[in-house]
Amino acid sequence: MRKNVVVLGLITLSVFGYAQEAKTDSLNVRTIEDVKLHKAGNPNKAKTFTTKSNLDVMENPQATAIVTHEIIEQQQAQQLSDVVRNVNGMYITSARGGSQDSFGARGYTFGNENIYKNGSRVNSGIFPEVSGMERVEVLKGSAAILYGNIAPGGILNMITKKPLFKEGGTIAASVGSWNNYKTAIDYYDSLSRTAAFRVNGAYENKESFRNGVTGEKYYFNPSFLFNLSDKTQLIVEGDYLKQEFTPDFGIGTLVLVPKTSKSIINNLLGIKENPGISWQNQINQMATSTVTLNHSFNQKWALNAVASYQNYTRDFFGGERMQWMYDTTKSDYYWERTAAKNYQEQNYASVQINLNGEFNTGRLKHKLLFGGDADYLQADVYTFSYLKNDGIWTPDKDSTVKYGTNGNTEDNKIYLSNEASWASGNVLETKKRDLIRTPTRRIGFYLQDLISVTEKFKVLVGVRWSYLENRPVLTTTYYDHKKSGGQLFSQSAFSPRFGLVYEWNNSFTTFASYSNSFTPNTGNDINNKALPASIIDQWEVGLKKNLLDNTLAFNVTAYQIDNSNLAQTAPFDEYGRVNTNTNIKELTGKTRSQGVEVDITGNPLANLSVIAGYSYNYMTYQKTPNTLNSFIEGERIVRTPLNTANASVFYTFDKYVKGLKIGATAFYTGSRFGGWNNQKDENGNQKTDRMIPLTGFTQVDFSIAYHYKKFLIQGKLANAFNVLNYNVHENYSVNPIMPRNYYMTLTYKL
Repeated sequence: MRKNVVVLGLITLSVFGYAQEAKTDSLNVRTIEDVKLHKAGNPNKAKTFTTKSNLDVMENPQATAIVTHEIIEQQQAQQLSDVVRNVNGMYITSARGGSQDSFGARGYTFGNENIYKNGSRVNSGIFPEVSGMERVEVLKGSAAILYGNIAPGGILNMITKKPLFKEGGTIAASVGSWNNYKTAIDYYDSLSRTAAFRVNGAYENKESFRNGVTGEKYYFNPSFLFNLSDKTQLIVEGDYLKQEFTPDFGIGTLVLVPKTSKSIINNLLGIKENPGISWQNQINQMATSTVTLNHSFNQKWALNAVASYQNYTRDFFGGERMQWMYDTTKSDYYWERTAAKNYQEQNYASVQINLNGEFNTGRLKHKLLFGGDADYLQADVYTFSYLKNDGIWTPDKDSTVKYGTNGNTEDNKIYLSNEASWASGNVLETKKRDLIRTPTRRIGFYLQDLISVTEKFKVLVGVRWSYLENRPVLTTTYYDHKKSGGQLFSQSAFSPRFGLVYEWNNSFTTFASYSNSFTPNTGNDINNKALPASIIDQWEVGLKKNLLDNTLAFNVTAYQIDNSNLAQTAPFDEYGRVNTNTNIKELTGKTRSQGVEVDITGNPLANLSVIAGYSYNYMTYQKTPNTLNSFIEGERIVRTPLNTANASVFYTFDKYVKGLKIGATAFYTGSRFGGWNNQKDENGNQKTDRMIPLTGFTQVDFSIAYHYKKFLIQGKLANAFNVLNYNVHENYSVNPIMPRNYYMTLTYKL
């Protein structure tokens, strides 16, 4: 990680030196901005960076959402999941150990393939710093033609704040419940008539309503902008984020029927209680650098190129799944507590080039996008052995070690009603066991054209060719100093996209679209051959309507997503024996996700901001075989809420108490299931009962702010009605949502 911090520093110093020399430049330049700032108004009037094209939101046959920095700041968002609550159809899920922001849309969880920063993929295994975000764009539905083999549901693109050719900025200090403290600075200025810079930074230290859970975060984000000519702009950005925190697996589940794994939420343990290992810890670090080149050939043709490099590390040592079994001899629940250490490092580089142009062929008008992208990922995973109490190292095949009362590595049972049994011992000594290195290469080319057949009727056609290459996986075992490699596996596919747009007038559009894409599957079949990719078909229809003199956007979308090749662990190997290797898989059926989304956003009055949305999603397994461990046909997929809704209203007083702003936000998450989906026995009947039903809940926040000269003071009462509910990641983590809490921020404008 240190090497990337050094690289980031050298980039910053070299760019700053170049900028100082540019002060003598006397060219008459234009201030080309990477983005145009949009206030919390009508998003249908915007152009989004995420589409890579010149398409307006109204003429793009796809649902789009924009959350601007004004919204982020007025709601005092503390993390990315607070931001996405403003996007209808998106919902908060949970990550293992509460180790990252996690959310989904249209039935699919957003992972590394769905999260972007300034148009480049970033690792999702971290809590991004929101104070440096200019806005967040969400492109829902299929984006495969633009970004390759991504998971269905959409993509989220975080746009960072860019330099400005004027001096300004803010200094902010925040305080919240449970010793939550944060300071942030944002400063920008011109370096010359052709160069500008911006620096964002933040430090956060906080505890939690959960006993023994703490967190600390550092963030630094310098950026530079150069207008190389009146047609060419260069933006150089870098950021570094380090977060050290306590992984929190929550309160766990009570296993009622061990044979079927039937479980419920642990309702015998208070939401503050934490039986986890007291010293468990996780450190995430991420350093990224991005160079963006914008060039306008003329008023109709422009080029955009982006190169990005990212280093990500995750250092985890602590407990794991909290699953309470019943001990009939003691009439008490027990948990067999274990400890595990895991270290991951990812180095990721990408480049993309986009050419946009507008031209006519006879009566037809064209908006053309032609581009290509390529990336390379090297993912390293280290596993460890553990020194037990008896002085013997754990066997090489063991990835975890028992860790009971006072660190007992022979008996790891702790009891629910006996808090003394939760006591932790010393941090275990470890040594590296093996390294698994997985290199991946991808490349793609895409062509898209919006054809205006008439002034009102438009056709969008496009296609992408993608190539994915999984290089041989290299395994190094440190205990015997051996290395072994896998096989090279590659696959390619074409991803078409087709859309129809009819603009009834300047404020009303209807659309329909279809796209096809593929998502690679890992593992091999029983004959050790690679599995084909999952094929994704997506259909979408909708309308976009501007109301009240274009001050409000009203949008409705309906969709269906079919995944025709669902891969899961094969029940038997090539010899007919029961298969215990999770890398041996088979294609077992498909899933279908159907839903409707409605949203309304804008400023019906100059001092009134409104955001509201509702979504319905029904996602199930379909056409599953009647074989051992297949999923249940027609069963809803876990962690996908049936209904979600969001609302945010902020009003600024321009009379009586000028400078006062009041607001309220609400977010509803409907009924859903935690745990795992059920499976069939060898006769095709249900053999498990692993789904944990969760009721719907609504969180309401109240906000107040007062702006006086250069000072802004804000306060928020979050979860005002102290609602109790849970985020459940399979049954590894059952985390209560944050109870009623406050958060206050004092900001000084420079």
